[in-house]
Amino acid sequence: MRAIRVETRHLSVSHDYSEKWQQVLDLMARIVSIPAALIMRVEPPKIKVFLSSHSDGNPYEEDELADLGTGLYCETVMSTRNELTVPNALTDPHWRNNPDIKLGMISYMGMPLIWPNEEVFGTICILDREENGYTQTYRQLLAQFRSMVERDLRQIYNDKARAQEDAALRAEEAERVRREFELLRAGERKALQALRESEERWHFALEGAGDGVWDWDIASGEIYLSNRCQQLLGLSQPEEIADFKLWQTGIHPDDLPTVLADLASYLRQPQGSFAIEHRFLKDQGWIWLLGRGMAVSLDTQGQALRMIGTYSDITERKHAEEELQLLNSHLEERVAIRTAELKKAMQQISIVEKQAALARMVAGMAHELNTPIGNILLCSSQIHADVEAIAKADAEKQLSRKGLQAFLEKATESCDLLQRNSEQAGDLIGRFKQIAVDQLDQPKRSFNLGQVIARLLQTLLSPEHHPHVKVELQAPSDLIIDNYPSALEQLLSHLIANSLAHGFDGKETGRITVAISREGNEITLRYADDGKGIETELHGKVFDPFFTTRMGQGGIGLGLALVHNIVQVILKGQIRLESEPGHGATFIITFPANAC
Repeated sequence: MRAIRVETRHLSVSHDYSEKWQQVLDLMARIVSIPAALIMRVEPPKIKVFLSSHSDGNPYEEDELADLGTGLYCETVMSTRNELTVPNALTDPHWRNNPDIKLGMISYMGMPLIWPNEEVFGTICILDREENGYTQTYRQLLAQFRSMVERDLRQIYNDKARAQEDAALRAEEAERVRREFELLRAGERKALQALRESEERWHFALEGAGDGVWDWDIASGEIYLSNRCQQLLGLSQPEEIADFKLWQTGIHPDDLPTVLADLASYLRQPQGSFAIEHRFLKDQGWIWLLGRGMAVSLDTQGQALRMIGTYSDITERKHAEEELQLLNSHLEERVAIRTAELKKAMQQISIVEKQAALARMVAGMAHELNTPIGNILLCSSQIHADVEAIAKADAEKQLSRKGLQAFLEKATESCDLLQRNSEQAGDLIGRFKQIAVDQLDQPKRSFNLGQVIARLLQTLLSPEHHPHVKVELQAPSDLIIDNYPSALEQLLSHLIANSLAHGFDGKETGRITVAISREGNEITLRYADDGKGIETELHGKVFDPFFTTRMGQGGIGLGLALVHNIVQVILKGQIRLESEPGHGATFIITFPANAC
């Protein structure tokens, strides 16, 4: 599958993100006491006011556009990808003609906002009508908010990349299934072509030599058969079939009741034509005939007196139909097999999507915590700056009652905000305290797999801390792979924790074996313990998020779910459980040595 490329120029920012950024812009404008705090987004050949603080005296309106190439502060920030501080543009020859001066904004501090693929989103900046050198504290506030926005941009980018990757996988699987069905249908089309060719030969024979003609006098029962009809029926002497009763003795016993019933039904209302297919005895063998007829003479009550019709030999066509039916039966079997394979593939996609949903839920937790934590950082930084300022004023004997009163009001507001956001963060952490951060940001590098696992086992299962657990590692000494070492460490950490908490619960001793092998580009990692084992009926549930056999005893059921998520999403591999009660548990993990 080709590499996923996300087009950031038209990548939208959801209302939830915009609302969060707007709240912090407004808060920053109040804390720093400036008229304008902005987030700008570049849309060549324009730059747009993406968000603007709701502060008094702010001349910038949301969605307002400005031309690039006019010397704006933000153009320099985006082109250099560095922060920019302009204390007073009126006294700076380089900035005295800046378009923002026309709006009265003579001081500026801004920082670039960058997408994860290194493309520029725009800037985050603050502007003032007065000369402002912007203290280090203000710079830290702006940098904190910039980091928060860029984390959100990374989440937006990753969500879009995962959505495009999922769509590409589904399209590739659909194309594969389509090709499989095309191959199956090709056999059917070949059989249908053979049937059409047979019918064409039949029509040619009918038009060229003519089919057999019969003439039945219904009142007397006498039947006239043409020479061609006699040939079709295999008759050498015309008197062999002199009347209807003798003729029907040649019809196959299984077909005769249907022929007689259909004929009687037609004779009761002799309208249009009559047609019937049946087998007929010819030369000690059975042939298939197509009989067509029409009543050509009626009595005064509308009853048929005479019928004329034709006989056609359709044996060859019937054989073709039988072959087609046989082919269809085989086709149905093959379709059933392919359907089962498709169902398995769809189940695999469902598993991947379920694990991706878990990853998104975990990332959502981090996203939810960003806002209260960011607010806490902003408030604490501002309180610290205000305390330094009030202490300095007091030391210099310049502290007034009005200044102290303003400080107390501002501090009370900040403390209230700190309290609310701390309670919100505490509540979020209480609900998600067992869920790890987004695992899709794992760094990839080349490393010796055996050495990484050996160090991890030494750290997690050292003899000093786990003297009763024996550990054995079987791995080639020169096995170098290009993959995600931290993902493998997390995977093994969860498996070891599962063995210690569940497998060895109630046992005095235990043994853990990790065996690694490589075949081509595929790595097989077998993790086994000799613990209590897992009941067969639970094998299909152990990898489900929040499934645990220790509910109420400290377990929340995310360990093996995270293992499954790491194997499926990060390592692009498969995991299989083999276990019986009393005989330990073995997890067999296969994944590519060199990750895509």
